[in-house]
Amino acid sequence: MKEKILITGYNGSLAKRLVHFLNDNYSLVFLSSSKKSVNNKDVFYWNIEEGYIDESALIGCQHVIHLSGYNIINRWSKKNIHKMRTSRVDASNLLFEKCKSLNKNIKTFVSASAMGYYGLGVEKDVDENHPPGNDWLAKLVVDWESASNQFVKLGARVVNLRISLMMDLNSGFLKVTLFPLKFGITSVFIPSNLSYSWIHIDDLSRFIKYSIETPSVSGPYNMASPKKQTQYELIREIRQCIFKYAIIFPVPIFLVKVFLGGRSQLVKGGLHLKVDKLLNSGFKHSYTTISSFLLNK
Repeated sequence: MKEKILITGYNGSLAKRLVHFLNDNYSLVFLSSSKKSVNNKDVFYWNIEEGYIDESALIGCQHVIHLSGYNIINRWSKKNIHKMRTSRVDASNLLFEKCKSLNKNIKTFVSASAMGYYGLGVEKDVDENHPPGNDWLAKLVVDWESASNQFVKLGARVVNLRISLMMDLNSGFLKVTLFPLKFGITSVFIPSNLSYSWIHIDDLSRFIKYSIETPSVSGPYNMASPKKQTQYELIREIRQCIFKYAIIFPVPIFLVKVFLGGRSQLVKGGLHLKVDKLLNSGFKHSYTTISSFLLNK
């Protein structure tokens, strides 16, 4: 009989992509906060604010992959920051309390985390032992991981994924970057010599599967490609794959701040995630360069 995996964040791009890597070997069920998505067969309802989870989702469940989280790129208003925290920290706490009340032992708890753990505006190379930052986002991620780590009390092996910029042709950074290239233009933020850490959505999905199936994988992992690359090098490589004669326009970061405010630090770059721990686990990336997947799309 197939082991059962519960996945949160049903409508997110990562959860949807992950299905392709897990569906053949596992029985998958999902939690969604959207009642329109619920079918009470493999998609069940939860309401984090009200502390509600349909217990049917947890029956016979051996593993949990917790991917829910209100997008951090949304405006940093008080209301939205509350949503960001609730959908991450409170959601993890709710999952734990529900499993505890049901006397539910979980083999593996894999949780999305973020490179924001190390702090906004950090410009250095960091491994998993680097201390967390002091800003609100870093504190949110610290609390997020602490909530996930509670599952150790239920006998679970906990894996926290400190995810960098996720490359997905159908969403996020890459979708926005590729569109203007079709018209012969693109842009870089000045300064453009800062590091940009990224990982392909398929490699991220493959590592999630790998972490469930590899008992030695435990704790936090920086999720990024092994090659250190600046923003300009990244954009230039994308241009070379799509339209090598496209013009690159420099955009001063202070102009980005006018529109995004503090969120401009999310696109500025500067933080390079070292992935020695990831590589030492035995995991091998399928995509170590942008061209390795853009040329074959």
